[in-house]
Amino acid sequence: MIDLDWSPPAGGDVVLLPAGCQWDAVRTSTAIADAAFQILDGTENCAAIIDPRTGWVYWLLPPGALAEFAHWERLEQHVSLIAAGDGTHYVGVPPSHRRTGPGLHWRITGEWSGRYLAQPYYLGAVLTSAVVFAHGPEALPAQCELCERELEPAHAVTVHGRRGLADAAPRPLTVHPACARTARLRASSQEPRP
Repeated sequence: MIDLDWSPPAGGDVVLLPAGCQWDAVRTSTAIADAAFQILDGTENCAAIIDPRTGWVYWLLPPGALAEFAHWERLEQHVSLIAAGDGTHYVGVPPSHRRTGPGLHWRITGEWSGRYLAQPYYLGAVLTSAVVFAHGPEALPAQCELCERELEPAHAVTVHGRRGLADAAPRPLTVHPACARTARLRASSQEPRP
């Protein structure tokens, strides 16, 4: 289970805190964030940090969560991942009571869950939809329909198969060749290999 329990430090000023220790962060533009808020409000009522000076919006996630979710690599043209790694990256964190500008503040919905950390898998899926909403479907690279990782079209194969048990019938799938082999699917056949 993912631990979503974290609160900003007490005090009256913005504090610079290192990413990758108590949380990781995801940063995106206000255009993408506004599209994401339309989905998140009422479903994932976690807080977000708004920086009106730069036009960035940040969500904080449990530490290490960025490494576990395949969709982040597809979003890298539109979303910055801020975590532990080479060097230390800091994020300005406003005090919990600062919920309006001017300056750095928390965006809290009326139905706020009380959480400052977002659910990484849900946020990743929502940001994927928000990028498509804000910039169109061409804004994201293709995705393997089996492993869901980024797929270079020149190296893709089309096979017939099922993504999972929910697929009623085999259908064309665009996948990595290695994923097709693992799933025992062939491009020239509509049935799995024996």
